[in-house]
Amino acid sequence: MEWFVLVGFAGFAAAVIGGPLLRGREAAPDGGDGAHLAEEYRTLLAELRELDDDAASGRISPDERRDGRRALAPRLRAVTEALRDAGLDPRGDA
Repeated sequence: MEWFVLVGFAGFAAAVIGGPLLRGREAAPDGGDGAHLAEEYRTLLAELRELDDDAASGRISPDERRDGRRALAPRLRAVTEALRDAGLDPRGDA
């Protein structure tokens, strides 16, 4: 069971990190990129909450929780900075 969780998080992290590279780096002129970033921010926070819930219920070990959070943290940091650079408050939009 733990391996499925780890593989799932690894796949999610790869999609989150690799997705923007495949779509291109320019933001939409109408600000549509801000909405995408806000949605990604909410998704990443939900993933972090799920890790915490899984660890609290014993479905994953503390080490798996730590590794999952470490995998998500760089992308969450990048999305938060991109939202701030766009003049949006990450906590207000989430």
